[in-house]
Amino acid sequence: MCGWIRVSNSIKATADTPTHTVAAPLVERLVATLQARVPGLLAVYGFGSRVQGTAGQGSDLDMAVLVAGYADALLLWQLAGELADRAGCTVDLLDLRAASTVMQYQVITQGVRWWARDAQASLYESTILSEKTALDAARAGLLADIRETGTVYGR
Repeated sequence: MCGWIRVSNSIKATADTPTHTVAAPLVERLVATLQARVPGLLAVYGFGSRVQGTAGQGSDLDMAVLVAGYADALLLWQLAGELADRAGCTVDLLDLRAASTVMQYQVITQGVRWWARDAQASLYESTILSEKTALDAARAGLLADIRETGTVYGR
């Protein structure tokens, strides 16, 4: 299925949902810019305080893109400036695939998928969930020690 994803917290809900403060027309313009400029674009996400409805006056707009392979870092930096001009605030734009597992998990669980080209985004999101589960299992002992001792590496 191409186009806008229809889920409870998607772009279609932003106009009526007070917890998502990025207006749908703005999201559509931002996504259209990315669709036109980012090769191999698979999905666009919004996350952070502006999406969660907790933004302050100086808050930025956090966005992520999922592309086939990895996005060009210079292009993302240039686009962040263009998107900031459209959004009226600073935009942080990250390559979801290049982000840490923890950051990927935050984007897909606390953010909103604003657009996806097809089902590849959902498949990648499933992979992120699996990787985060494996990471949590691998570091469970360390986290338990930190909770118990209140220190990291004995400091």
